Amino acid sequence: MRYQLNTTNYHDFAVLEQNRLPGRAYFIPYPDRASADAVSAKERRYKSEKVLCLNGDWDFKFYPRPAEMPEVLDTDSCEFDTLEVPSCWQFKGYAPPCYLNVRYPFPYTPPVIPATDKVGPIFSWLGWDQGVHPRWKDPGEEYNFAGVYRKFLDIENPDRQYVISFLGVASCLDLYCNGEFIGYGEGSHNTAEFDLTGKLTAGKNEIVAVVHRWCNGSYLECQDMFRNNGIFRDVLLRVSEPSDFRDLDMRTVRTGDSAQAGENGGTRGVYTLTLTARTYGETEVTFTIEGHGIHQTKTVRTEGGAASAVFGGLDVTEWNAETPTLYRVYFETPTCCVRENLGFRTVEIQGDTFLINGRKAKIHGVNHHDTDPEKGYTMFPADIERDLLTCKKFNIDTIRTSHYPPDPLLLDLAEELGLYI
Repeated sequence: MRYQLNTTNYHDFAVLEQNRLPGRAYFIPYPDRASADAVSAKERRYKSEKVLCLNGDWDFKFYPRPAEMPEVLDTDSCEFDTLEVPSCWQFKGYAPPCYLNVRYPFPYTPPVIPATDKVGPIFSWLGWDQGVHPRWKDPGEEYNFAGVYRKFLDIENPDRQYVISFLGVASCLDLYCNGEFIGYGEGSHNTAEFDLTGKLTAGKNEIVAVVHRWCNGSYLECQDMFRNNGIFRDVLLRVSEPSDFRDLDMRTVRTGDSAQAGENGGTRGVYTLTLTARTYGETEVTFTIEGHGIHQTKTVRTEGGAASAVFGGLDVTEWNAETPTLYRVYFETPTCCVRENLGFRTVEIQGDTFLINGRKAKIHGVNHHDTDPEKGYTMFPADIERDLLTCKKFNIDTIRTSHYPPDPLLLDLAEELGLYI
């Protein structure tokens, strides 16, 4: 199949995204409550029949010199390697490791980045490894290399709603499907979603993704860390019915003190909870909160694809790192169920005092990068859980997600284990 590749998006400062869906809450839908309840947080995104995980072997073509990448790509004649997704090129032999702190890996001429030519001399004032003074450095044979990924999808019913979610791609992504340009996005640790509805056919479909080492957004991603590239987090294909959820929201407001005493040294409070859902089509939505003696349900008909329910006067045990009390929240339609955990808590700063649920708290924290010694940015559920359990083992109660959004699973596990973020 032939593709007219876009050759400017990644170095065009006027382009941040094209056809990328608006940001929304992360959640994994299931057909019903029983199936939603049957899985743990670590399993959730891999076991739903409404979400197809596209992890595994993808065809891959690496271009160490980007000038060699054709403007018209014929995937039928291209000689592909095989590369595991998710993974990082630097850990699969396609590029050397790169660590930098405040220096840029390319000439500092914002918003210009190297395109197809060799990277020129790099200027820096800083560099504690060699002293603080102005200097120029020739990085050698360095290029803004690129990679082309290909994956085939077998689709039975092309009439459903299809959204493809890339949870992490560094540094940017041009997406194609069945010979057609779909969209573009940068912001490497943010989810990039694209609507494939109407683009897929019954049977075999071809997905192509072009990833560049740097884009204009790389100027905003120059932090103290190893620099990795590739599709480094999970890729999901969401398959939805008209009455399935497009977006969800949970908001809590503390409205008063509880008349009951907290257990195990914990605190209680009275809260109002507002639940909101957006669906692809008009339907009825049932909202439920339950746990620790509470069970309340409300059913609301959507208007314009949106519905909300307010639960007031909830007398609850508050969440903190020592006693991470969680309540179950369900969003349900006739075809879909999403289960979420919810902790009620307040955070305040009074002068130089940090308060959790009205009590003074001294946090004991660490920075957490997406960094694994064997996989780089790529962290599987067991890796994320390992890091959080290590924190708990050594009495660390706080994580700073430096310097970017983490995999959403980290947030789910942190609320279960008891870690401030």
